[in-house]
Amino acid sequence: MTVQREVMAVDQDSKPRLSVFSKMEKMIVAMAKADNENGIVMRAKRNLFSDQIQSFSGCDIVDWLKRQYNITDVKEACYLATNLCQYGYIYPIDFKLSSYTVKYDRSAEYRFQAPYFWPFRKDGTADSIKYAIYLQKRSLRNKQKHGLEPYEQEAFDKLLKVFADKKEFIEKQAREQVRMTKAGLYFYGHQVTSVSEAKKQRRTEKILLDLQERAFWRVHRPRPGCIQTMEEGPKRYFQPSQMAARRRKNKDTYRAEIKFLKKALEKPKPKLSKVLESYLTWNEQYQEYDPFLDQNAALPSNPWISDDTLFWEANDTLVKIPTELRVKKWAISFFNLMKDEQGSHEFEVFLSTEYSQENIRFWKEVEDMKHGPRSMIEESVNRITSEFLSNNAPREINIDSKTLETVNRNKEEMKGKPESLRYIFDPAQEHIYLLMKKDSYPRFLRSDQYINLKEMAHNQPIKKRFFGFGSGKTQIKRQTPSPKLKRRSTSSEREANSDISGDSPIHSITPMHSYSTGNLKDMDMKQTPSSSRKKFNLLKVIAE
Repeated sequence: MTVQREVMAVDQDSKPRLSVFSKMEKMIVAMAKADNENGIVMRAKRNLFSDQIQSFSGCDIVDWLKRQYNITDVKEACYLATNLCQYGYIYPIDFKLSSYTVKYDRSAEYRFQAPYFWPFRKDGTADSIKYAIYLQKRSLRNKQKHGLEPYEQEAFDKLLKVFADKKEFIEKQAREQVRMTKAGLYFYGHQVTSVSEAKKQRRTEKILLDLQERAFWRVHRPRPGCIQTMEEGPKRYFQPSQMAARRRKNKDTYRAEIKFLKKALEKPKPKLSKVLESYLTWNEQYQEYDPFLDQNAALPSNPWISDDTLFWEANDTLVKIPTELRVKKWAISFFNLMKDEQGSHEFEVFLSTEYSQENIRFWKEVEDMKHGPRSMIEESVNRITSEFLSNNAPREINIDSKTLETVNRNKEEMKGKPESLRYIFDPAQEHIYLLMKKDSYPRFLRSDQYINLKEMAHNQPIKKRFFGFGSGKTQIKRQTPSPKLKRRSTSSEREANSDISGDSPIHSITPMHSYSTGNLKDMDMKQTPSSSRKKFNLLKVIAE
């Protein structure tokens, strides 16, 4: 068999082709040369099929690679031959092999794949419709020789469901290919001109076509558990030619680009040294709050090491008593306070004591509207306007007339555009944010509420769990735990305790013993299990 070099036609819309495939194709062309000096010698093997088929063994290809590329290590040559087999440039004649690993022995025979079935061929793409036609064709032929394997049958059933509207087309194409194969008209992807010429084709060529198709689909649709060497990744939504057409520039494009560059020139650019200095300052300030950089930030236990959930429970969205680091972080900036839901809740409670709760309520309503569903935007705009901005509103906010005019003008301009209505309250929201930051936030940090929060967070007892047993919930210490029953004392202990006198609770030690029939009257009925009440009543009668 002689393999001729074919140049692949690659246009702008085709995917980029890796250079490694061109190198492997050159290697295959050199292997398949007709002369015995430079190429691999093909030997006819009997008893494989009814006709003789020329093939070569794993030793032949490994010896050729060692001789041609001066490879001294046999494993390296076997690895290179395995890559040629996995990418479909050579294929084993026996498809019962579990893998495509080429070994340095004569146990398996191989053949060169036809150039039509080489990977990344424009006319030999492996799409799902062609795979469905191939499986349909095999199901129409002799099931003993060409029957589908279980994974192929499962894939075929799925493809018929996906291409339910093309089922008739797939069946027609499969029947036509079966007819052409029987007549000898279909070989290597092209048709023969006359029937007389087709009859001269040997039966061996039909067998080779079946082997080549099987090898092609085993590379592109491997069985479960095998390596998918031809997986290309996600497909494009737009072709490069379409994207190039969008990049065509006109007068408006150049004007927008000039405007952007002018703004970039006017924008002040700080020095790199100042940027690095501010970044280091920020890093030093927030380092103690990072559990990956500071171990104390992951108290009571690091969940990434101990698998203990107490850290997440103590830093939940809303808790009764926040942690100390969490409260300290609120004092760094107003942004940290508002970003934390617990902090914004505590700040809202503080504003209610100052009778300015409407400010944070307005800010939260606008944030919810920005991130809310599109269908609720107009309703949210009307509700916010009537509640905070209209005359005699129940929660009228303190903004100047200029900001209110800007909001009303934006509302009229963006009327009927739900997406643009999301941001009409930005001027008022920014005004309220700065008002809370400069006026209310400093008073909050000096208030008794924040000071008490820091003290409670510092003094709250958190029980550290060393092992992740139990339900994972925080166990609250009881202030008045129930007394434990003391064990029965020995005679030596009773003698030692008899010498101790005094009114101190430490000295008033009373020897305890297990309950018997003498003190059953002192037991509480509630402490006795329901299953043994009859026995308890009987013992009580005996004691009386």
